[in-house]
Amino acid sequence: MDVARRFRALIDTLCDAVARRGAAGAFGPGSGALTILLWTRLRRYATFLLRLCDNQVPAPRPRPASRRPRRPVDRARLALPRRTAWLLAPVPEAIAAAGQLRALLADPELQRRIGEEPRLGRILRPLCRCLGVKLPAPLRLPPRAGSRKRTKPAPASSTHAGGAESRPLARRFRPPAACAPPRRRNRAPPLVRSR
Repeated sequence: MDVARRFRALIDTLCDAVARRGAAGAFGPGSGALTILLWTRLRRYATFLLRLCDNQVPAPRPRPASRRPRRPVDRARLALPRRTAWLLAPVPEAIAAAGQLRALLADPELQRRIGEEPRLGRILRPLCRCLGVKLPAPLRLPPRAGSRKRTKPAPASSTHAGGAESRPLARRFRPPAACAPPRRRNRAPPLVRSR
């Protein structure tokens, strides 16, 4: 079976599971819109990948030099979660789909197509993220120019009046609840008899 058909079978299975679990309320109460959004997005991924593999998608047009101003983004609009592996908890069938996706990404034919057509990354990256699949090297994006890794600031050395440097205070150790001694109960004072 070629890559496109395997991907289509993977998405079909995942869409069936999402529809079944979403109808049962796996995404929370009143999450019908989220279920429909996820199902639609998965179907769109499958359609676009099939069209890319059949060379039916035209090459992207160059962007014009002067762009129109963008419309403001509506923050209240429904969006899918962005956490890694977020789909595995509400849809347990997604664990099998993640394994199938790993096998598909290891296929040399798909790796060759990713090298030829970088637009496949727009489909596979979010799918890998929601299923918790580690991105293979051809799909990883280069780091952004403006972003840099956060580093912890160096501790400022402060001196006391005596000139000795102070060390940071040690963190308090709190044993886990299982190791902690039992809490004492407040007991009533003993009764005193009056004569």
